[in-house]
Order: sequence, then C-alpha cells, then structure tokens
Amino acid sequence: MSYKKVMLVLVSIMAIFSSVGFAESLLVEAEGFDSHGGWSLDQQFMQTMGSPYLLAHGIGKPVADAETTVDFKSTGKYRMWVRTMDWVPGKWKAPGRFQVIVDGVTVDREFGTLAGWQWQDGGMVDIKNKSLQIKLHDLTGF
Repeated sequence: MSYKKVMLVLVSIMAIFSSVGFAESLLVEAEGFDSHGGWSLDQQFMQTMGSPYLLAHGIGKPVADAETTVDFKSTGKYRMWVRTMDWVPGKWKAPGRFQVIVDGVTVDREFGTLAGWQWQDGGMVDIKNKSLQIKLHDLTGF
C-alpha cells in the first residue's frame, strides 16, 4: 500500500504526515496554528523540542480546541506522527491526553500517553482534500 507522510507539531506534541518512500512530508508546528483555542504556547522545553509547543491546562476542565488549516501538495494516504509527552507517567492515567481531528474526522488514537518526549504513531490518515483543518482536542484539562 502506498502512503504519504505528514508531520505536525502540536500540543505537547509534534506531528508528521509522510508519503511513500517519504517523498512528501508536511511539518505542522504548534506556533503556526491559526488559533490556539484554550491551549497555551509553551517554551520550557525548547532546548529539547527545538520549538515551542501547545499545552492544555484547564485545571481539570478540557480547554477549547486549537485549530489550523494546512495545505498538502497531494491527496492520499499519509502516516501521521505526533511528538508528545505523558506529563505524569506511572500508575496514573496520562493527564495530558488529547485527540487530533483531521478535516472533521477524529484520529482513532489518544496522544500524550508516552513518558518523555516521544514520537507517537497516529496511524494512517486518508487526506481527501489538499486544504484541510486540523484540530487538537483536549480530553482531560491537564
């Protein structure tokens, strides 16, 4: 199966969308989001991440979605990677969990569940429109 690659940097994350043989890729950085919604642009890990990231802290109440519009060179199947971090690893259920919504379709994964800064596999995403909206949906308020 052929697929494309896209990368996005979001919330305690960074993501990648990538294509067959990595011929095409798209990096979406957190600081470039059109609207941060209730998310905050944070810089405390710039030495590790290389750029700011979005952080949702609603003191236990999920914050409004961050949103942006991105333009792909072509449609097709892309693998999505999201750079993220579980802020309280261990016996607790990850408090910083969130979802990525691509053009109105929620990706069937929860992000923010791996200890330390890691690339989390978002699976295959079918990009049907060259221009589309990406949202970050906070699940926990932390």
